Amino acid sequence: MALDCFFAVWFVVGSVWIFGGHVSPSDAPKLYRLCIVFLTFSCIGYAMPFILCATICCCLPCIISILGTREDLSQTRGATTESINALPTYKFKSKKTANNDDQEDSAGEGGVLAAGTEKERLISGEDAACCICLANYVDNDELRELPCDHVFHVECVDKWLKINASCPLCKSEIGESSAASPVARDSN
Repeated sequence: MALDCFFAVWFVVGSVWIFGGHVSPSDAPKLYRLCIVFLTFSCIGYAMPFILCATICCCLPCIISILGTREDLSQTRGATTESINALPTYKFKSKKTANNDDQEDSAGEGGVLAAGTEKERLISGEDAACCICLANYVDNDELRELPCDHVFHVECVDKWLKINASCPLCKSEIGESSAASPVARDSN
């Protein structure tokens, strides 16, 4: 604290003495050089917060953009259109019950995927909703099945896969490596 006060007083007195025009370097050369050194350190000390602020304001956006670029390069890209279109699509058929009046909606009971085909299978009530858009599946909705056997609305999952080439539920990878996944899935 005392040193700060000394530098503040010396900054004022030294500035008046040096820049006031009343003294020349030949009058007291050592004192003149000492005064210049102290004034230099004082100027740097007083300017340091402004220098740091300007440096941070100018360099921080550059650092953030560099780190963001590095992160983008390390992230998985979305799936190709060809690999998305290679995934099978099926129609959904909801279950019908005799006392449908007491039910809020029939999609909550589940349904049948790919009805009337060899790939026909039952979908439970909790799986009869798209986890991307959160809407229940209704009759004749087109659903896309991923290699992990999860199904979603075609429009929803296509948008998802273009951004991120993995299943929204289980995070298994979709794409070129997914061609071997049914064999691996059957062997487990």
